[in-house]
Amino acid sequence: MRKLLQNRTVQLAFGFAIAILLVVGGLAYRSMVLFNENLQWVQHTHEVLENLQDLHFAMEDIAGSVRGFVLTGQLPYLEHYRANILSVGQHATAVRNLTVDNPDQQRNILVLERLAAERLKWAETNISLRQTQGADSATDALRNGSGQQATADFQEIVSRMQSEEQQLLTHRRMVVGRSVNRTKAILVIVIFVGLLITAAAGWNVQRDHSRRGIAEAALRDSEDKYRGLVKGVQDYAILMLGPNGEIQSWNPGAEQMSGFTFEEVFGHNFSRFFPAEEIKLGRPQEILRLAAASGERTGISPRSPV
Repeated sequence: MRKLLQNRTVQLAFGFAIAILLVVGGLAYRSMVLFNENLQWVQHTHEVLENLQDLHFAMEDIAGSVRGFVLTGQLPYLEHYRANILSVGQHATAVRNLTVDNPDQQRNILVLERLAAERLKWAETNISLRQTQGADSATDALRNGSGQQATADFQEIVSRMQSEEQQLLTHRRMVVGRSVNRTKAILVIVIFVGLLITAAAGWNVQRDHSRRGIAEAALRDSEDKYRGLVKGVQDYAILMLGPNGEIQSWNPGAEQMSGFTFEEVFGHNFSRFFPAEEIKLGRPQEILRLAAASGERTGISPRSPV
């Protein structure tokens, strides 16, 4: 009963430990999921900032290409100008799609697109003047036009959007940092609980092994003492029988009383030492039945076989 209670206690302890591992593992998994989500938001913010920067560079390149064409009339400036128009459209679309979840940035991108349209209109006007009226007219328009104000307004909106994204980036980095710390703490707990379970299992196995060794040593000692006691008995015959009455061991007294060596009777049924009439009456079977019921039987004296 005591052993059963000990096993039950060990099973409950291990079950509780495994339950803790499952819970902590679930928390670790959830923490990793949140960490990945927050990391994706950080990457998302970086992507917005990169597109805003590229959009700003493309608009600056447009202004430079227009000035270069107005001053020199060289066609490569126009080719560069048209390439940057495509780049402006691509980056503006990317920013709009990336900030679809941010109403403030959506309003800003609308203003930015309007200013970009004004800037492109100014550019087309100066290019047309250079092509139709010559360098002097185009240069005067370049100096006196509204392009500079549109450029300043455009830069202001870009700076405003970048500032908001930088604030979001700072916040999201802090969230990622907290997620990392939380994940580390949970992993430490998982490792600690795992080591604790391993240590408990090892201690339990070691304890059982030690107890088993002590019990086996005690059993061997008891058997040695029993054999010594049995061998020391000369006046009585002591037999050890199998479940069907086969002789498995006996003492020197049985050997002296029967006149047989142990090798001669080993494995034979002990009924050979009973008279024929007792065998017919089932005396050997009765003795086995009583021995099986009580665990012992006395008063059997080996005789010469009939």
